[in-house]
Amino acid sequence: MTASGTTTGGALALDGGTPVIEPAHRFQWPRISDDERAAVTALLERGELSYYGREGVLTELEEFWSGRLSGRRTLGLSSGTAALHSAYFALGAGPGDEVLCPTNTFLATVMPLVQLGAVPVLCDAEADTGNIDPAAIAAAITPRTVGITVTHLWGHPCEMDAILQIARRHGLWVVEDCSHAHGASYHGREVGTLGDAAAFSFQAAKIVYAGQGGLLASRETEVHERACLLGHFRVRSEQDVAGPLKRYASTGFGLNYRMHPFAAGLALQSSRVMDQRIAARAELLGRLADGLATIPGLVPPVTREGCDRGAYYGFKLRLTGPWLAAGADLVARALGAEGLDVHPPGSRPLHLLPFFADGAVPVRRNASPQQYPAYKEGDFPVAEEVWRTSLSLPTFTFADEAGLVDRYCEAFEKVAGQLPALTERGVRQ
Repeated sequence: MTASGTTTGGALALDGGTPVIEPAHRFQWPRISDDERAAVTALLERGELSYYGREGVLTELEEFWSGRLSGRRTLGLSSGTAALHSAYFALGAGPGDEVLCPTNTFLATVMPLVQLGAVPVLCDAEADTGNIDPAAIAAAITPRTVGITVTHLWGHPCEMDAILQIARRHGLWVVEDCSHAHGASYHGREVGTLGDAAAFSFQAAKIVYAGQGGLLASRETEVHERACLLGHFRVRSEQDVAGPLKRYASTGFGLNYRMHPFAAGLALQSSRVMDQRIAARAELLGRLADGLATIPGLVPPVTREGCDRGAYYGFKLRLTGPWLAAGADLVARALGAEGLDVHPPGSRPLHLLPFFADGAVPVRRNASPQQYPAYKEGDFPVAEEVWRTSLSLPTFTFADEAGLVDRYCEAFEKVAGQLPALTERGVRQ
């Protein structure tokens, strides 16, 4: 019996039994609010359809985030990837430079470095959080290293005191990829205020969503100015750039990374309710973690002392013991048959992907392949273990999902009671 008194026995739905949740649950995000619809409609009605300068709703969005991030200079962009590209460009990453990056991240964290001719050097993860390991950073530094990129994975802040100490000791800059971690904090400091620059994604799956959009937050004025010149030529760069760089404002450095007004409008509205949604998500995911923690072999996400996950972009459950004997893929199939929206993590560690395993990549047509480190399976065992032993669960956020949280726990209890049979099935297959 579950805490709610529901019986969890019976045949698995995978074997013809009755699913715990019918019809099957499919997590949906975002839920567009009336305020968000009204914001976009208002832009249409007044003909606010494109931006060249720091104007309109974009100004409000940037001011909101600048105030939130301790006065950092902020710049709205067309995507989180564009924000990362702008950060790397503005900090000076170029051909032959090495930048230390997590292998346990989404590819957009590192691929802008490739476009700049720099070399992403991958590092292993911490076993509990999955974040980049400071010890691995320290071991990977060479005379060619110019910077460090960290991803606050699934909302958990990286161990920034140790990382910043390494950066200061070696004269390196630090970029924070905050795409998973809106509103997260590290020992009382909000992520995005710790490194030299920070990038946020406002893609539709994030707690602040623009459809597509991003934000760059810069510590130094020159970094902000160079980012403006990269992707906001003419009016915006004339407004935001001063001193010796201003002579290039009419052309910039060549790209258009401006955020669309509709995206800015959506992002502003979802930014305004972000803290309420973060609090609601924390309550529901805490309830989910408490329920799953009572089932032997399941390890809910760990949050270290002094850290807050903020948006908690992903709830990654770790499997141990008999759950691993059955295998994450088969466990996910069994839970899916019970009506749960559960699956193995979507992003493999980067070093397992062909781009990072091949060593030589045809980046430029009709030219010799670009040389990169050739990684192989086993190079970063901790990141591989985190990926192999994890399942992705929905990030429940709304009050009407509380019952679903309980049903998810019920389904896990049901499958737990059938793990020997499930393991035998896996052996037969």
